[in-house]
Amino acid sequence: MKHTILTICLLLAAAPGAFAQKLGHIDRQKLLLMLPERKDAEAKMQAFAKTLDERLKAMAAEYQQKVAKAQEEAPTMTQTMKDMTVREIQELEERIQAAQEKAQEDLAKQEEELLRPMVERTNNAIKEVAEAGGYTYIFDVSTGFVLYFDKGDDIMPKVKAKLGIQ
Repeated sequence: MKHTILTICLLLAAAPGAFAQKLGHIDRQKLLLMLPERKDAEAKMQAFAKTLDERLKAMAAEYQQKVAKAQEEAPTMTQTMKDMTVREIQELEERIQAAQEKAQEDLAKQEEELLRPMVERTNNAIKEVAEAGGYTYIFDVSTGFVLYFDKGDDIMPKVKAKLGIQ
């Protein structure tokens, strides 16, 4: 019985040290915006978006032309010609819709490809700072999931230094 009580007392005395954890936080979104390569990635994204937009505008212009031509020629068209024209316009509408959806997918894919190296680079820097500082947890306050972080350390300056950002 004395052994059990002594063991429990020793465990309770050691418990605060065993549960002590060093917490840190960082605004990862803010960090990503500070990266020097971010401007280059944004320029590439804008150029890519402009190319996609020009293609969609060309398709919209083609659509407008076909509709205007169909309206102009409608009085002289046979029913078969009207049906064919309506079908062509509907097919063009479907192609435009598909192109818009594809453009959104391509834009998202391009953004992910451009951001991936930056995210990996910041992840590595955060991990190195966390390991060097003995942190148990690092919270990303930009996600909105952390509601209170008064007791943690902001590791942004250390990660910026690790990445060579001023």
